[in-house]
Amino acid sequence: MKIDFERHHDKWGKFADALHLPDNHTLTDAQIEAMKDERFNNWVNVVENPPPSEPVPEPEPVKEYIEINGVKYVKAEV
Repeated sequence: MKIDFERHHDKWGKFADALHLPDNHTLTDAQIEAMKDERFNNWVNVVENPPPSEPVPEPEPVKEYIEINGVKYVKAEV
């Protein structure tokens, strides 16, 4: 059984989702409404408190080297 629902947030607008339950579920209407509220509240929380973005590390500079007999020698700055 699919239960489509929508909620509206004054700042973030429309939220639409669905609950997928077995046809023979035994949940009460109050329990189903609580599940809808939890989904909506979780969405609001994520929108208002996004996870911090991880800084992108600077790529390591490409090392210049020469290879002699299978041994790599890195170019050194003098």
